[in-house]
Amino acid sequence: MNELNVIYQFNEKYVPYAGVSITSLFINNTDADNINLYVLGDDLSEESVTMLQRTADKYGRNMIFPKTQEMLNRFKDLGMIPYRGTYSVYLRLFFTKLPGVDLAGKRAVYLDADTIVDKSLTPLTEHDLGGKSIGMVLESIRDDYKLMIGMSGDSDYYNSGVILFDVDKWESNGYCDRLVEHIRNVRSSYIGDQDFLNIVCEGDVCRLPLTYNFQPLHARYTADEYFAAYKLRDESEYYGAGEIESAKHDAAILHCYRWLGEFPWNLGNLHPFNDVYDRYMAQSLWKGSDKKRADSGIAIRLEKLLYRVLPKSMFIRIFKLAHKMMLQRAEADARAQKTNADA
Repeated sequence: MNELNVIYQFNEKYVPYAGVSITSLFINNTDADNINLYVLGDDLSEESVTMLQRTADKYGRNMIFPKTQEMLNRFKDLGMIPYRGTYSVYLRLFFTKLPGVDLAGKRAVYLDADTIVDKSLTPLTEHDLGGKSIGMVLESIRDDYKLMIGMSGDSDYYNSGVILFDVDKWESNGYCDRLVEHIRNVRSSYIGDQDFLNIVCEGDVCRLPLTYNFQPLHARYTADEYFAAYKLRDESEYYGAGEIESAKHDAAILHCYRWLGEFPWNLGNLHPFNDVYDRYMAQSLWKGSDKKRADSGIAIRLEKLLYRVLPKSMFIRIFKLAHKMMLQRAEADARAQKTNADA
């Protein structure tokens, strides 16, 4: 039997966007005999739970809502720093410890709430992980950030918006315990869960094809423009030009994270995945939802202006520099937050 096990994690704020993502998943995975969808929610309202359940019922799929509050309390007790005001971002790393989650002997796919599934995920679940515990796609916005958080310079740094888990390997390698040990004895605060995953699982991650986490930067720039800006030496450091261009036209999962400070659900956005998002929103129970302007400051407004008027080759270099500066500030803030918490 072709069974697909999928994990989402989000809080009440992200319910409409997760609902659109889940709708896209169901629409494009009719080849799966069975889909078990685990929602790791944080303070979801009864109305939101009802809407999500109605979406699953519409497509004849199973939706499970594991209890998460005890784990969220544990994150607080461990001294972990909230990411954008919530601890729920860490739930994906501890899903095997939640009541109601039994995925022994199986594979599971984690998807961020800001993803759009545009093709069947069966090929992803069958992908050869080469003996690794998890599979992820490389982060497209590449710089020396990994050195800031203590990773080696020649290590790969992955985007955690899509994760393929070999659940038995994840469990047998004790990653939940290793994460807790790292938090207690090494460092408990980073910009988000993605850093924890890259650090603790370093060397045990399979590089997934780019099509399974296609990111906005590649939708706006050609492979040649990307390589020129990010100074990559050869394909061993990243994906080849052919794979980048192929994924641009045939992506299975689009990752709709912030582009120029905005998401596809923001009014007036310039997001490259806006049209695709709107298409699936119109097929969801959240169709007709009003888009609202992002709460963007002067820096984002200036970035959007430069994006409109500058040559692409010039803007991508400014974008790279601005992102590096943002990461440096965020990294410093994360360290300061932990210092203040320990004081």
